[in-house]
Amino acid sequence: MKRKIFFAAVLSALVPALHAVPASSFRIRDPFILVEGGAYYLYEAQPWSGGPGVWVRTSKDLESWSERSLAMELGEKIPATAVWAPEVHKYDGEYWMFVTLTFKRGTYDVAPDSQGSAGRVSPRGTWVFRSRKPEGPFLPVADGPVPPREWMTLDGTLVVDGGAPYLVFCHEWIQTGDGEMCAARLSPGFASLAEKPKTMFKASKALPGASVVTDGPFFRRSEKSPALHMIWSNMVKDHGYCVLVRTSKSGKLEGPWTADRILYGQNGGHGMIFKALDGRLMLALHQPNSGTAERMKLFELEDDGETLKVAGK
Repeated sequence: MKRKIFFAAVLSALVPALHAVPASSFRIRDPFILVEGGAYYLYEAQPWSGGPGVWVRTSKDLESWSERSLAMELGEKIPATAVWAPEVHKYDGEYWMFVTLTFKRGTYDVAPDSQGSAGRVSPRGTWVFRSRKPEGPFLPVADGPVPPREWMTLDGTLVVDGGAPYLVFCHEWIQTGDGEMCAARLSPGFASLAEKPKTMFKASKALPGASVVTDGPFFRRSEKSPALHMIWSNMVKDHGYCVLVRTSKSGKLEGPWTADRILYGQNGGHGMIFKALDGRLMLALHQPNSGTAERMKLFELEDDGETLKVAGK
């Protein structure tokens, strides 16, 4: 009996190791990590080949991850052709997933592109799902995207400003000609916007060499000052895909904002920021930006209350 108990204990200790998955082994774009209950939750989608929804993995050390499980399943009622950039925020005691869904042309009407043609414009927008647990299941709060349906939008994120929840999202460059970063207050339950979106800035105005692309906004309040930091991604000459950083020293979403500068400029981007269990401030992004070599990369950040920088840079 003692021998059976011993072998059972050994097997139990080995099972988690057998299912430990190193981050270097799986392809991922737009990684998002939620820290909750002493664990890390990593949300992922596979925009390159559609997929049934959004998966989640868990970890205790940011190195070994569990096998993935479905946190949000689209089902037949949401026939999306691509699922992009999921992120999960805890707000008012629940978990809210913001995710970009793309549909076949003609699924619903969208406005034409900046040249007046509808040829390149696919229905795409930020949807919101809700769950009582970080692992899901996440269910939709509305039957369509939360930003204007006729707009081609992506990469919605949550930021709380003055005690109120706001959605910040990208209005696609394909439709606008120059990608726009937009913000609007959310209605209770996040099923709609409570006001008309306002344009925060346009992509090409960010810094010399910037393109017309707006991607991946994310906000983090400084622990050293009242400042509100914002990161987002753009294609920049001589750097490729980048993470840019700007700061509202007032701590308000309306700014005024400092000029953008490159936080990470080595063909990697769509970043987010989280505080590790050991207290370090971390940046997560994918790098490189194309091909099957895409992997999650983690970097420690330094926040001096004025801006952010990668530690040691």
